[in-house]
Amino acid sequence: MKIYLYNDIAFRWTFGRQEKVGPIASLLNAVVGHDGSEPGFGDIRILNPFDIKKYKAEKQGILDLRVRDRTTATWLDVEMQVKYQEFYPERSMFYLAGMYRDQLKAGKDYGDLRPCCGVHFVMADILEDEKDWFNHYRMLNVKSRKPLSRQWNIYFVELGKFRKAAEKGNVPRSALGQWCDYLSEPHDSSEELDESFRDNGGIREVHKMLGEFTEDARLREQYRLHEAWLRDQQSAERTMTKLRESLMKAESEKKKAESERKE
Repeated sequence: MKIYLYNDIAFRWTFGRQEKVGPIASLLNAVVGHDGSEPGFGDIRILNPFDIKKYKAEKQGILDLRVRDRTTATWLDVEMQVKYQEFYPERSMFYLAGMYRDQLKAGKDYGDLRPCCGVHFVMADILEDEKDWFNHYRMLNVKSRKPLSRQWNIYFVELGKFRKAAEKGNVPRSALGQWCDYLSEPHDSSEELDESFRDNGGIREVHKMLGEFTEDARLREQYRLHEAWLRDQQSAERTMTKLRESLMKAESEKKKAESERKE
């Protein structure tokens, strides 16, 4: 059985369990280290761990996985978004601000605030004005380009753009490149892992885990339900797009007719 890891149930099960934090640590180190940083994530705590009993496939459109790394004292919001969402950048900032604010409990002050990162994997082209598939944002002075603070960072990894760049041979070999290649294609654990991934320990672990996933009847059923939900959403969106195009065409023809009548 081939599994798409960008499916919500598969992503949550793979990266959102406290007993299996190796893959999420590997993935986050690849993202944050892609532009030269040395994050060193290793002591990961999952703040909202995956629970199959509480999962509602038909209501899950966006993954929000919160983790805290005790080695670097960094908080991270990790998301996988399949469908295009117009205000997704604004949503990502809202979630990051909430996570930053939620750190301060009674008796703490602003000096206790720790760094926060938003890490977003998206299938659709969310950043339409950016050509690159990897983009890292931070609060900067628009004149001097100096950061106001290094505690807020948002990373966007657009898998659709990555596939297009990879097809043209424009993707350098890196840990994040391996992860994007693996995440954006379906995989079957019964098949041998491609040689291009074998030096990535996180991917090797995930590939083995997929066997356990496909053997669990509850996970397979929730996976199937979410795939059906996504297809229904995509079908509804196509219908709405055609309707909007028809209305725009009718409005344009009406204006043209009125203009010709006046002339």
